[in-house]
Amino acid sequence: MANTPHNPRETDALIGFRDENDAPATSSSPVWRVLSVDDDLGFQQALAHALRNFHILGRSLELQQAYSLSEAAHLLAKDRDFAVILADVVMETEDAGLRLVKGVREMLGLHEPRIVLLTGQPGFAPVDEVMETYDLSDYCLKSDLASRGLKNVLTAAIRGYSQLSAISSARKGLQLILEASNRLTAARTIEQIASAVLVELADLLKVPAEGIVCVEGLNGAEATPAAEPVIIGAAGQFEVYLKGSLMALPDRSIADSITAALAGRHPIARDDFQVLYFPRQHAMADYAVYLATGRPLAAAEHELLGVFAANASKGFGNVALISRLDRMAYEDELLRIPNRAALLREIERLRIGTASGQHRMLLIDLDNFSGLNDAFGVVLGNRILGALVEPLRQAFPPPALIARITADLFAVIGPVEQVDHPRAMAIFASPLRVDNDYYHLTACATHIRLDAVPGSAAELLRAAWTSLRAAKQRGPGNSVAYDPDIERRAGERFALMSRLGQDLQRDALFLVFQPQLCLSTGHIVGAEALLRWRTDTGLIPPGEFIPIAEKSAYIHAIGDQVVRQACTALKALNAAGLHEITLSVNVSGRQFDTPGLAERVAARCTEAGVDLHRLGLEITETAAMTNFGQVAQALRSYRAAGGLVAIDDFGTGLSSLEYLRDLPADHLKIDLSFVRHLEQDERSRQIARMIIKLGRSLGVGLIAEGVETRGQADWLRDNGCQTGQGWLFSRPLALPDFIDFCRQQSPR
Repeated sequence: MANTPHNPRETDALIGFRDENDAPATSSSPVWRVLSVDDDLGFQQALAHALRNFHILGRSLELQQAYSLSEAAHLLAKDRDFAVILADVVMETEDAGLRLVKGVREMLGLHEPRIVLLTGQPGFAPVDEVMETYDLSDYCLKSDLASRGLKNVLTAAIRGYSQLSAISSARKGLQLILEASNRLTAARTIEQIASAVLVELADLLKVPAEGIVCVEGLNGAEATPAAEPVIIGAAGQFEVYLKGSLMALPDRSIADSITAALAGRHPIARDDFQVLYFPRQHAMADYAVYLATGRPLAAAEHELLGVFAANASKGFGNVALISRLDRMAYEDELLRIPNRAALLREIERLRIGTASGQHRMLLIDLDNFSGLNDAFGVVLGNRILGALVEPLRQAFPPPALIARITADLFAVIGPVEQVDHPRAMAIFASPLRVDNDYYHLTACATHIRLDAVPGSAAELLRAAWTSLRAAKQRGPGNSVAYDPDIERRAGERFALMSRLGQDLQRDALFLVFQPQLCLSTGHIVGAEALLRWRTDTGLIPPGEFIPIAEKSAYIHAIGDQVVRQACTALKALNAAGLHEITLSVNVSGRQFDTPGLAERVAARCTEAGVDLHRLGLEITETAAMTNFGQVAQALRSYRAAGGLVAIDDFGTGLSSLEYLRDLPADHLKIDLSFVRHLEQDERSRQIARMIIKLGRSLGVGLIAEGVETRGQADWLRDNGCQTGQGWLFSRPLALPDFIDFCRQQSPR
């Protein structure tokens, strides 16, 4: 207490606490750190003497002393690791202790240390008022410490500190796990996520990244059985063993621990290391993660490891799903090379950047291959196709991509200096060896620059195919370069664009609605609004005028008309008593060029008196890639306002966990190309099943497009797809017909 000598009776009372002492703890034991802040030198000396051999909750005490508020503030600014703070109320000022409490809690942000306020003059700070106002563990008169028991006061405070510290540590650990999970979703391959898991795990436990990740049941990234566990991730001293056998580790005890975890399907905890186990049912293979910790883990850390392992297991499973889906959707089943979908994806990828003019696509079509099949059988034909792959690879090494488009049609994409038809023709200058036989083959070819034709990758492929047909008309073994009729094509585009501008002024564009039904109940749940253009000569398909509109300012006017007409349709549905039906409209990637799309759509709905949650926006993966950051932000804003978002034509674009994580969605729409062959083709069923499983793991709904048969609908329903649309249920309908359809299909 400032300028007041200490009371000898208080000091004598403290010295008398020696009978509460427990057996002293060993010097190596962890300690509870206590800070005493008091300007009474005698009290401080007596306190130090009394606490010298205290042993509370398995630990001894370490006392730090400060003799003023100022000294305590400087100390706490540098050293905050205290379990208990004992503070006198009256020191430099009559409220110095209270100011210290406020500074610790509000300025330093220390909420775990427990504070015990002490006073020899209770009148300065009434107990009831102080305990209600300040975050204190206790408030004691110094003269009462002997009767209450100093050890009891400290034990209560330390127990509170221990509990709060555990809660705070768990909260921080869970936050780290959440952040780590978000980073893990960016992994595209099993190897990438394996390396990331080691880094995130080490960061969570605050230990060096020294460990390995092993997988049993996969060989690298391929879904083929492995003879023994393989190291697919490594960090620190173990990096040299990456991609090697587990048995190659010089420390056999590590290999034995990992093998035991995989065999027993459970984690293993030791004082100096941890082995986590990720089960097959979540990770789609058996994984074990070894991490050298160098110390035993606390109980709270073991609990955090369990949460981390559960999240990481699902991360491995999601990456495996994406990888398998990618292989099934983009790999030719016969030749194990990229297929048509992979070719289109590569074209779109190269077109996103500025290098499309520096790349060329080459088409190679074998002459009379169907005749060869007829004469010698499909088996030989397939062997010939397989034997052709290696000469193609030698002629067009990476970075060129080689794909099979149809039975005997191959495509090559690569730099213009590497890809041309003379190089392709050289492949057929010598006979092709198939086993011990030789076959003289000829082929026709054409090449085209990736920027030669505007529009989609499919349009580029069609343009190249036109040139290839011209080469084939000249006879076997011919090749031509793509030579478009630029004036004719430009004239047709200009005429169509001019007509579109005129018809926009007279509302010649209108919507039709294709119903979307619950596959389990058969009830109508919504519809996709499809745009049509009626002219004096008939209807013009959207595939003809939308690509042209996207290259002009008309696309924004069209988008506004679509939203306005959709809102009008929703009002008509409300008037008909159909308040639960939702509508979705397609959005072009160009519509996101102007900021504020989500706000404009929301404003339209407000003006029309329509609930935003009944109007969904659909965008294809490919369209989103043109300006991904702006598109993702706009869709997040729309969802935050209450709207719905669907990713259209899912599985045909640049699917990856990173894009799906950043592109918000309520639904994935399974493209009709996967639905069309469900009844005849097991591969199509596998792809659709993978998409459905991925949608479930991401927590989004599934809508199947192009459902045309009852068999397709039943298969989709039985495999977990909730919603379908297609001609099985209804063709696109005009609004009055759609309302009648809804009345017939809605539950009574």
